[in-house]
Amino acid sequence: MKFKWDKRYLYWGVTGFLTIAAAIVFYLSLDHFGEIMENIGRFLSVLTPVLYGFIIAYVLSPIANYIEKPCLRRLFYTIQDKKRERFLKKNPGKEPPAKTFPVRKVARVLSVTLTMIIALAVITGVTWIMLPQLIETITALVNNMPEYIREVTNWVEKIFEDNPQLEAYVLQFTNGISDMVNKWLTTDLLPQMNDIWNLISSNVMNILGLFTNILLGLVIAVYFLNSKELFAAQAKKIIYCIFNTKHANKIISATRDVHKSFGQFITGKLIDSFIIGALYIVIMNIFNMPYALLAGVIMGITSIIPFFGPFIGAVPCVLLMLLADPIQCIYFLILMIIIQQFDGNVLAPKIIGDSTGLSSFWVIFGMLVGQAIFGFAGLIIGIPLFAVIYSFIKNRVKNGLEDKNLPSDSNEYRDIHHIDPETGEAVMFPHPPYVKKKNEKKAVVFPFKKKNRNKNSENDNQDNPGDKE
Repeated sequence: MKFKWDKRYLYWGVTGFLTIAAAIVFYLSLDHFGEIMENIGRFLSVLTPVLYGFIIAYVLSPIANYIEKPCLRRLFYTIQDKKRERFLKKNPGKEPPAKTFPVRKVARVLSVTLTMIIALAVITGVTWIMLPQLIETITALVNNMPEYIREVTNWVEKIFEDNPQLEAYVLQFTNGISDMVNKWLTTDLLPQMNDIWNLISSNVMNILGLFTNILLGLVIAVYFLNSKELFAAQAKKIIYCIFNTKHANKIISATRDVHKSFGQFITGKLIDSFIIGALYIVIMNIFNMPYALLAGVIMGITSIIPFFGPFIGAVPCVLLMLLADPIQCIYFLILMIIIQQFDGNVLAPKIIGDSTGLSSFWVIFGMLVGQAIFGFAGLIIGIPLFAVIYSFIKNRVKNGLEDKNLPSDSNEYRDIHHIDPETGEAVMFPHPPYVKKKNEKKAVVFPFKKKNRNKNSENDNQDNPGDKE
């Protein structure tokens, strides 16, 4: 008797085996979860320079593109065209020699080199500005603290000289603050500085590893900038290999949306913050305000954080100004209000535009969630990341509603009580806030504007002429 092989049994056997194997792997993963996460963390730490390099290249890519395409390529092609014209004038009727100068390669190398030089110059300049100013400010603050306290005491005595009881109360309060500050400087700050120094000296290898990763990241960023089109093409090739064409197109389109949101927001915010910091430095130097460089750098760096950044940066600047000159502190506050109004209404919309497409509430929500998940970096990347998620959900909801012949505009749903499941019509609230009582007898059932998404929609409208009325 001939044995008949049934493929169904083979499929069931393979399915059962894979299910049991997956259950065993899942159980072992839970049992050794700590070791698995430790190995994953070790593997990711090896890729840290690559991550640094990608971030650096992503931020510097707009600068490199601008230097390469509108500047260097145009310059080289213009030079070649001029040479061709001169040759044709001197040798009429002859064919000019073939172009052998590699415009694209030379422009790419020069643009990447100039971009890295600019980046290193900016980092060096900010460090050169910040460290001396910070050391000088802390030293002056510690040395002049008794003088500040004496001036505050004299000012209080002069103001409240006609009210001895209030003067004694205020002096007691200011003396308590001065004692607290002196105690903090002598007993807390100096020991903490020693602890910080001991921590730095005991973690020299970790610090050297951090600098090594940053230097390797700069080198890897050069490779990313030099071959970014090749990497993008390879990523597309892999996506089209793994997924079918429809899903691959959706993945690539979503990646472009992410790049648009992140790129336009982050690079625009960096340019905007640089301009804001420069404005503070220039204007404060014109009016001879103290700590111009330090305040300008602080306000420029903290302006990268939307909404809360200027207020975060204003706190140390206002304290420094208040100790140096209270009148200048008032001028600084007025200057901050003017610059932030200029930035919010003129500069930022011109540079960044409405790149996120989020309302103010969702911007703050994205910042808070990003900060809770990613820490300080979440304050910067939280908004564009949430904008991508928001856009994805919005498109999915829009497509789902259009499949049901329902409108996707949120304003259409403001006064809806419910939707009739049989007719698909929207039943409004009986007393909308903007409808007068004399209109109560009017019909409260309004059909939605249905979108014709199939060929039978015209026939449906003919069968239901009441929908058109």
